Amino acid sequence: MSEVTFSPSQTEVALVGAGAVGRALAGRLAQQGYPVRAVLSRRREAAAALAEEVGASVGSDDVADLPFGLRLVVLCVPDDAIAPVARMLAGLPRDWTSVVVAHTSGARTTDALAPLAAVGATPLSFHPMQTFTAASAPSVFEGIYVGLEGPPEAVAFGRRLAERLGAHPVAVPAAAKTRYHLAAALASNGLVALMGLVAEVLASAGVDPEEAGVLVGPLVESTWANIKRTSPDAALTGPAARGDAGTIAAHAKALAAHLPHLLPAYAALTNEAVRLAVRSGRLGVDQAEAVLDVLYEALHEADERLG
Repeated sequence: MSEVTFSPSQTEVALVGAGAVGRALAGRLAQQGYPVRAVLSRRREAAAALAEEVGASVGSDDVADLPFGLRLVVLCVPDDAIAPVARMLAGLPRDWTSVVVAHTSGARTTDALAPLAAVGATPLSFHPMQTFTAASAPSVFEGIYVGLEGPPEAVAFGRRLAERLGAHPVAVPAAAKTRYHLAAALASNGLVALMGLVAEVLASAGVDPEEAGVLVGPLVESTWANIKRTSPDAALTGPAARGDAGTIAAHAKALAAHLPHLLPAYAALTNEAVRLAVRSGRLGVDQAEAVLDVLYEALHEADERLG
């Protein structure tokens, strides 16, 4: 297929999936002049509600209701559902040769859309690098990055689409998609998990879990500001960056006594902090080894107690 160049007003769209991503994307497409003609979802009520919100004439739980004459179909469904949905759509009596079919998964490549590519559709992986919740507004696309993967004509279309939505496009090679998504998951879900760990440690010290975020919020925000201004290597502070093995030993001892299940996570994070400190030249090899010895000793003692 040659490069897809139709304008937003000519790009009639259908979305499959009415969850958090689908709702935000449908709203943003409508705001930016893309005619949303249909919303399909396993939950008819959700499809109908979103269709009404964006002015779509179809809101259905039946893929057979997919309109004719579409230019863009976006699958905002769980990763494991992409291929089955693609097979169902490919079986419909539709002309797919002028249609871009995209999915919003960060982990899956366009291979998941192979059934549709086989009947002439142009496959595109269009992954918004953003976290979405039920409260996410269409404006959540403003200023974010969108990872694009697929054949050249699909990526070219994706670039224009991302820019129209107010986002920044970035091409991601198919072979790197899993690592790209891994980085995104660590940045978002990993941070959430870390803050859950922080809240648990504070709760063990008598701090109300609901106040944990308030207590460490300024620290987290200042750290993030430092990272944005410089880099993770330069922003690192604390006992690992200083090679303060005594403090780290005290941390490990406290965890072993009160929250032993968190000790492996603390050791892993501290190990990475030491690696950053060595890489940035602020910690010598001997200092690093002293800190790591403390960690490994603490883990070994914990294993012996549990064993």
